[in-house]
Amino acid sequence: MRDILGLAGAALGVTVPLGALGLLWLSPHPALQLPHFLAEEWKDHLFFFTYMLAGSTLSFGFFGFFLGRDSDIIEDQNRHLELLADRDELTGLGNHRFLHKVFKAEYVRHLATLKPISCLMMDLDHFKKVNDTYGHIFGDHVLKDFALLVGSSLRRGDVATRYGGEEFLCVLPGCGGKKAREVAERIRAKVRKKTFIQGESKAWVTVSVGAVTSYGAALDYPRLIALADQALYQAKRRGRNRVVQRVLVSTNKAGRRGKGTGFIPGVSAGA
Repeated sequence: MRDILGLAGAALGVTVPLGALGLLWLSPHPALQLPHFLAEEWKDHLFFFTYMLAGSTLSFGFFGFFLGRDSDIIEDQNRHLELLADRDELTGLGNHRFLHKVFKAEYVRHLATLKPISCLMMDLDHFKKVNDTYGHIFGDHVLKDFALLVGSSLRRGDVATRYGGEEFLCVLPGCGGKKAREVAERIRAKVRKKTFIQGESKAWVTVSVGAVTSYGAALDYPRLIALADQALYQAKRRGRNRVVQRVLVSTNKAGRRGKGTGFIPGVSAGA
């Protein structure tokens, strides 16, 4: 913006001597044709018009530049505030607001393209015990490290968010059931093997995952989140440190956009 306004200001400055010549033409003057009049005036007052051209161009140019710079600063601040509004302060991942904004858009694309979409609901097992044993500062460290681990385990285009507390939800656009299970198992295995260390504190945690994949089933994205949450609850009940998966397919033989949905459950136990 500052470059555009700077150039616009400089261009406006160039018109100042032209305006002065126009005023002279409108005032009483020897009867000369316009081209000859302009040439004579410019020649007779060369220093004045040169000074006016340089001064007005620089003045308007700098004015436009600094005006644009202020506009850029305000725009950058607004972008930063919007980014902060969409980010979880602790982990740097998307927050609840960002999740719904992204998931809604991706689900509309899912229905339009009939490409599958998956989501993973994850919860760190017995995390309260970590906080009670090592303190909340160490617990925050575990959450931040876990967020980095999740981010490094996803595919390009996948979105990781902090759903709340020690729960995280990932949106995997264009991801079928097999690939979603691979991503979930990759995260689960990495967490099981990782040692979380901060200072003298050291801990090991596991994660339970509820995975849901939709192949054009006639649901909405909040329903997918609810089903992923149910799958996560089943993973907890079955011993934790495992992935429980649901795959939703349309029961309408005419196409994937049928009203009914079928469930294909899948469970993998932690090693």
